[in-house]
Amino acid sequence: MDLYIHYTELPQGKELADIVGELNEVLDEHGAVCGGTAGRIDLDLEDERINPKYAQIAVKSYLQRSGFSKETAIEIGGMEIGIYE
Repeated sequence: MDLYIHYTELPQGKELADIVGELNEVLDEHGAVCGGTAGRIDLDLEDERINPKYAQIAVKSYLQRSGFSKETAIEIGGMEIGIYE
């Protein structure tokens, strides 16, 4: 299952490589960053048996702690959810 992060800018003091590495740590063995485009990071959730809600919560928590803006959203299963909702 794919999860997308839509962002307008990276947090101050962070580079995309930092974010990718930290997201891979957050997802551990349950997923990984698999690509993206400008303004979007693509993640692949590896284990379909695990409820994707857990990965969504972990990623949202990471994005909030990292200082992403209020405009940042997560898309999973075609639904887009703001990280502060």
